[in-house]
Amino acid sequence: MGLFRRGASEERATIDLSGYAQLWSSAAAGYSPVAVGRANALTHSASSACVDTLATSVSATPVDVVRSRGGARLPLDRLPALIEQPSGLVERDVWLYQVMESILTDGNVFAEVTGWTGRGTPAQLDLVEPSAVIRRRFESGVPTVTLNGENRRLYPHGDLWHMPGRFVRAGTPFAESPVDRARSTIGGAIAARDFGSQFFGDGAHPGAIISADMELTKEQADAIKRSFLAAVKGGREPAVLGSGLEYEPILTDTDNGQFIELQRFAIEEACRFWRVPPSMVYAAVSGQAVTYANVTQSDLAYLKHSLEGHFVRLERALSALLPAPMQVRFNRNAFLRSDPAARSEVVDRRLANQTMTVNEARALEDERPFSDPSFDQPGIPGGDEGEDTSARGIAELIQKIYLGVGKVLSADEAREIANRAGAGLDGEFTPTAEQGVLFDDGDMNQ
Repeated sequence: MGLFRRGASEERATIDLSGYAQLWSSAAAGYSPVAVGRANALTHSASSACVDTLATSVSATPVDVVRSRGGARLPLDRLPALIEQPSGLVERDVWLYQVMESILTDGNVFAEVTGWTGRGTPAQLDLVEPSAVIRRRFESGVPTVTLNGENRRLYPHGDLWHMPGRFVRAGTPFAESPVDRARSTIGGAIAARDFGSQFFGDGAHPGAIISADMELTKEQADAIKRSFLAAVKGGREPAVLGSGLEYEPILTDTDNGQFIELQRFAIEEACRFWRVPPSMVYAAVSGQAVTYANVTQSDLAYLKHSLEGHFVRLERALSALLPAPMQVRFNRNAFLRSDPAARSEVVDRRLANQTMTVNEARALEDERPFSDPSFDQPGIPGGDEGEDTSARGIAELIQKIYLGVGKVLSADEAREIANRAGAGLDGEFTPTAEQGVLFDDGDMNQ
């Protein structure tokens, strides 16, 4: 009766959650043990972390606007108002975060056009809570929704801008909600989490059982329980049981394999669904170890497989609002922040190949530019186009000149070649012994 039963038991409490495995089965056809919506979906820690990781990555990436001219893309001196300050309510990085959160949860972005350019295109977009946009449909061939009880046509037919996410079925401009698609995954994870919380917190699992070898009435059972609690409460004094009573503590295995594996599986499923590496949400994948040679390779894999689709979709949607040939571009190079050694190697190669200026290289390190205009020209100043102007290149050239003087080169020819490489041997050159270089009858010795 209640917590009291006849005879001592040899059974131990176990947690059997094997039935939860079907929650992630495709045969479940979207079944969820709990109701899953946009709000409670983000109470699942793994899903919330994945959404936050993607949204933060996009919002922190610099946005550029370029003008296409022939095969070249030239940066603009000043960003258009729509890109510089897209909203009158929040800053651009917050706006981009809100766009991504809306895409990743509802699947669609809606915004009121609150400012217009002289060309009749949006100059400012204030985002709308997607849950307020209902009855998404076609009316007379025009995408139409209901917002706050009012029927609204989507831009360019009206003043409500819309951008769909990636789950767009044929025949509709509206995307499916990623949360709806992940209903089973998220619902099962929430159910397992709540089960564990209730198991340890709501008192349904007793800490011990007092057994009697006789039938007890409710009054007798309550009296024994009160007496036992009074004896051990606070002071942890030893309990004295009468004849026919036996105390049996229930030990709970907090590292129950099935429960822990189920929790891990829910995290892995969330990471697969949102396409976020588990390491980026501080989750370990059981039985696997994904490593990269350096942080650049890790970021490149994340950019390629997780972010690129979102970047392309945002670029196209925002570029469509700008006059041609302007195009919006997220700066992927700024996202791929390499380690100092790798960055230095790339800069050295670009300077040697004359695809970067010295002042551009200094700007990457937040260093002040040189005032000499020659440092705004590609390559290292002092060398002609096509020559290797690096210190190593000059040293190798001097070595070749040394071996060639007196055989195929005169001293004047050698000096001219060295100067073209940036050695700085301008004017009449008359070496002395103290300088360590002697010319004698056309020979150069060191």
